[in-house]
Amino acid sequence: MADFDAWKLAYQRVAAGTLGTATRSYRIWRGQDDPQLVILEETYDSRDAAEATLNHPDLAAEIANAGVEMPTVRIDYLDEVASGTL
Repeated sequence: MADFDAWKLAYQRVAAGTLGTATRSYRIWRGQDDPQLVILEETYDSRDAAEATLNHPDLAAEIANAGVEMPTVRIDYLDEVASGTL
């Protein structure tokens, strides 16, 4: 993405609106060696809730307006299998 700060503001705006209502939490990572690498983790109550949000017809325009090039986006659905501290 061309401008991380602009994207983050757009993400926060969208997340605070109707497109963010199903999102339970989020975390954002940024590459130490490549600040253009951004990983966004969002949690939902179910895969159906996640897919409903990610397939919402308004989301693609919001992503493009935030400066994200869709071919660079990768979406994976994951289940947490363990957590803890060491």
